[in-house]
Amino acid sequence: MKKSKKGLASALLTGVLVMGISLPAYAAKSEGISRGDFLKLVTSDLNIAGTSSTPLPKDVTVDSPYKDAVSAMLERKVIKGFPDGSMRPSELITGKDASMVLGRVLGFKDAEIIKRLQSEMGIDWQSQQVLNASDVQSSLAKILRNDQSAIQLMDAVQTEMASLHSYESQVGMSLNMRFQGNDMNQNSFNKDLQDKNSDEQNSVSMKMAVEGQIHLDDKQGMMEKMTMKDFMGSGDMESLTYMVPEGIFTQSPDMGTGEKQWINMSKGMPSFDQLMKLQKENATQLSSLNQKYFIFRDLGKDTIEGKSYAKVALYGKIPSLKGLLNDTQSLTGMGDMMSSLPSEGQAAVENMGVAANIVYWIDEVTHRIYKADMNMSYTMPAAQETPEISMDMTMNMGYSKYNEPQSIKLPDEAKKALTLEEYTAQMSAAAQSQTGN
Repeated sequence: MKKSKKGLASALLTGVLVMGISLPAYAAKSEGISRGDFLKLVTSDLNIAGTSSTPLPKDVTVDSPYKDAVSAMLERKVIKGFPDGSMRPSELITGKDASMVLGRVLGFKDAEIIKRLQSEMGIDWQSQQVLNASDVQSSLAKILRNDQSAIQLMDAVQTEMASLHSYESQVGMSLNMRFQGNDMNQNSFNKDLQDKNSDEQNSVSMKMAVEGQIHLDDKQGMMEKMTMKDFMGSGDMESLTYMVPEGIFTQSPDMGTGEKQWINMSKGMPSFDQLMKLQKENATQLSSLNQKYFIFRDLGKDTIEGKSYAKVALYGKIPSLKGLLNDTQSLTGMGDMMSSLPSEGQAAVENMGVAANIVYWIDEVTHRIYKADMNMSYTMPAAQETPEISMDMTMNMGYSKYNEPQSIKLPDEAKKALTLEEYTAQMSAAAQSQTGN
């Protein structure tokens, strides 16, 4: 059972890899700003509002002046409210709570919010019990404002990258996955994964480092070769992923036998041709979509090996992948991507949120990306028999060999691969045979 579960985990992890406003009257007070008014400032600067379908806290009525701001922050999973079901919008917000709200809007991890606000944004509110309303308003307006120079440059990058025929990318990645559930510590497989430095009960962690290369050709497809370092204590594990016109296929070794195996991951996923069409024909729409979820900051210039590059950062949070898919469908006219997913996949996508900070180094002449550093956090709440899953990912990508010839061809043996559903059933049967159930 232990080996078969490792095999399933390796396959799933391989799949994961594929993949200036006028001062309001309420701010006229020299000291103090309420929780509700702070949320109104944030949502006003972001130009967002909630929907009527969001359940409101018990102390925020439908005619409350804070309704839209509170519902918007709830939808974005920035706030949760108090355990008693209240939001207490009229209470003064503390510097620490205000920092947490701002940090989550920017896509920072909770544990890093205070430090990153200080070092990257010049915000040091956490020690202030009462905030100065005027200072808060001016700080938020500056931090949550898009830099038009960054938007214009990224628009040019989006257009240029869509016009390219091929490139290569070197990838370095670190992953920290955590599974939280009542039965997570009850079998030997999970005990192997448990973070020995963690005192949390019913929590299982996996950490790994990944290195690899990506080769892309807009006609042939994409080939991704990754090496997971010391995967689950069993040594380095290599995986191959092909996203080609025939579908999406991954190869990784069976953790029990060591034999390499192919899995067809195509079901419910957009095809390579669809993704290429999306990128090439919808550059403007995709730029608008990015601006809905991310704040664009111009970080100036950076010199690397004697050459100057423009540096742009994106900060933000996608509250649910379902919303992102729906927005993509609306902007591009693609089919209903949610309905093509299996039921368990729909549940995962609907509940999964992504917080991301991305920094790009860009050649200002060609508008091509030189490199990118990404910090992403994924969360998926527990559902039925599935535990709560969270993943922190740090990824560094270097781009090269633009428009140079590539050779990407799906191996013949991959065309005989089991589907993910078939592979999962095979693993479950193997586990049952080993336990005698």
